[in-house]
Amino acid sequence: MKKHIYGLIIFCLFGKNIKAQNGYIYVHKKAISEVASLNFNFNLTDSGGNSVANFTLNDKPEGFNSFDIGNSHNTGEGQLWTVVNNNSIAQEVHTVAGTIYTRPVGSSNWLGTSITNAKSVDGIGQNTAVYSDASGNVGLYNNGNSIIIWSPASHSNVGIVDVASGGPTGIIAVVGDNGMIYKYTGDGTNDSWIVFSKVTNNGTSLPFRLDVHPGTGDVVFIKNKGDGNIYRISSSDPSSAVPVLVTNAPSGNAPDTARDIAVSNNDNVYANYGATISRYANGSWTTNPRSRNLYGLTAGVSDQVWSINKNNSNLIQHTIYTRTSTGDWLDDERVRTSTNGNSIMIPVPAGVYNLSEIVPSGWNNSDIKLYDPTNNSSANLASSTSTINVSANEVVNIVYSNVLENPIVTPAVCATNYILTFGQGASTYGNAAQGFTSYHYFANGQVADGYYTLAKTSAGWFAGGPVPPLLNHTPNDPNGYFALFNASYATDDFFRQTVTGLSVGTKYEFAFWVADLGPSFSIRPNVTMGIVDPNNGTLLASINTGDISSTIWKRYSFTFTATSTTGEIFLKNNSVGGDGNDIAIDDITFAPAPPEIPNVEMTGGLTTICSNMSSNPTQYQFTNSLAGGVWSSDNPGLITINPSTGLASAVYGASGTAEIIYNHTNASGCVSESKLVVNVGNCSCYNPVTNTNAGIDTKFGITLQQRAGADNGNWPMIRKSAYAVLESNTKGVVITRVPTAGLSAITTPQEGMMVYDTTAKCLKIYSDGTWKCFSTPSCP
Repeated sequence: MKKHIYGLIIFCLFGKNIKAQNGYIYVHKKAISEVASLNFNFNLTDSGGNSVANFTLNDKPEGFNSFDIGNSHNTGEGQLWTVVNNNSIAQEVHTVAGTIYTRPVGSSNWLGTSITNAKSVDGIGQNTAVYSDASGNVGLYNNGNSIIIWSPASHSNVGIVDVASGGPTGIIAVVGDNGMIYKYTGDGTNDSWIVFSKVTNNGTSLPFRLDVHPGTGDVVFIKNKGDGNIYRISSSDPSSAVPVLVTNAPSGNAPDTARDIAVSNNDNVYANYGATISRYANGSWTTNPRSRNLYGLTAGVSDQVWSINKNNSNLIQHTIYTRTSTGDWLDDERVRTSTNGNSIMIPVPAGVYNLSEIVPSGWNNSDIKLYDPTNNSSANLASSTSTINVSANEVVNIVYSNVLENPIVTPAVCATNYILTFGQGASTYGNAAQGFTSYHYFANGQVADGYYTLAKTSAGWFAGGPVPPLLNHTPNDPNGYFALFNASYATDDFFRQTVTGLSVGTKYEFAFWVADLGPSFSIRPNVTMGIVDPNNGTLLASINTGDISSTIWKRYSFTFTATSTTGEIFLKNNSVGGDGNDIAIDDITFAPAPPEIPNVEMTGGLTTICSNMSSNPTQYQFTNSLAGGVWSSDNPGLITINPSTGLASAVYGASGTAEIIYNHTNASGCVSESKLVVNVGNCSCYNPVTNTNAGIDTKFGITLQQRAGADNGNWPMIRKSAYAVLESNTKGVVITRVPTAGLSAITTPQEGMMVYDTTAKCLKIYSDGTWKCFSTPSCP
């Protein structure tokens, strides 16, 4: 039996690839909320409608702590291998021993193996891998069976610290704790090695991490103890005394336990220095800012790369990140056996394929993101389908996001309608909420990128946070929580919620309170607020907050008019995670908004009210073209106004400014307000006649009071110093009446000439070259 097992290993290691080159469809699931995630079923068909694969993905948050990672090649391309240890939170790779788990190609299920003491692992072919263990041994694993092919006792007690494979048709190379690089020359059943390169101890630095190109067999490696170079040994001249120096890597000072190297099938080299992963392609380095604190590397077909999130390793599970063709890193693939995983990489012949998701009841599609290197694939959110055009050796990543409906009925009346206040409780931290976010929850004062917590204060946040610390914003809620987000590397949702009960044609307001949690860091939070139609994903309205720099609570809002009865409101992260972009959110509200109403006007276009009438004061008419409102004054000590008619008058002797306010309540209970500022003061001489000096008798008068002469009221002589006196209690004086347009017909008007303007409805006087309403004359 043992002979047959070894024979199978030999075939897997060195058998030729007899299949045509494949492309790869890499599907990822993101559930909002992941704590409520269930099984999401998918069907992949070819262009003829024939079924290619039926599979299930689940985005539950449970997962194991991963340390090292590897990838198989050839027919096993996309099969991942990782070392798991749930008892360690070390921020390291290759140094923690654990159990090897694998996710086979074309499967979303992670499987445990019988290898429980591994430190480093790399895939070979389908269901085959090479590993080193805590004792420095090297083993071959094949579909449940394993054999040791390096024992330190047989090699002068040299232990192996890293392993790499070029696939079933490539080589196996390892690096020892003596800095020597070795190549396997056995048949899969024996311990047979040669020194692959004579680069050894230079007195300071030793090779300690390596990878093998699956096509050329070249070995790339890095040295420890501060050597920042990337080295390459050509398979055609492995015995060269000095290996080819690829280039100096970007500056950085990552500890050796955080560093790794990988070479992809298309010969691009990846290495992590400092806080990020850098890529060497076409003779130059580029740094990927969205790869901060990703440790452990493996690469495969095209430019597909995987790494492990080790940021704040004591706070989070060590999850696997996947690089896309755009340089984005997808968060995250969790290793677990309790449910299906959230990702699957399916090999397919080059061609066009159709992927459809069966959306479970109670969930909506929120997004389908395509990462296609050739940009010839498409998605239809309304039907939850995508058309994928994949070429040979191309990887197309697709992320299907679904949101838990958990609908909230929008009230039909205006009020402060809280969608989310994040709850309250006696504990320091709240519990993960069902729905609302794509972020992972961790009950702690500090959380890593891509995580959030619910707390009552920001006092436990990272150094450089708000001073004084933020407190819960919700009014009258001393035990309330708010959300603290450490933004992820992806531009994804802080918040998403289905709202129902909208009235078509009604204006609504969406608002939230926010603050910057990392003012001392370089990246500012930046958020898009919006609403989409959940039936087809159409964006109905949105605004951008711009960079948020306030470390105290600040309110952002926008309004829109409903076009359907259901919507999906969201807050989306626009900035990259990493050095900042930490954000606090509280009191998200959504409710009908007060409609805009016309301006308040005063008849005659006046803005001044006279207050010098002690009796029978002048009344002024205020108007608004939207009827049914209520009038008021902000200062009844200056102006009184009838709340129904809008007739107002000044308080005698008052002086100052006041606002005339018009409030209108619509059918939804929304109160809209319009204001007009008016001046109040003494504006004409209506004071009683002062007869301190006896004036000259008036000699001429016309009266309808049937009196005249010294013996009959001494009229008109009693009206002193006048040219003429007119008197009546039933008649008035009518002066020339002219519309505004007719004033220009008066030839050479004289200063002081008066007419009544029938358009402006006021007595006008010609003064300083223009006709003016006689409304604010001063007393002499």
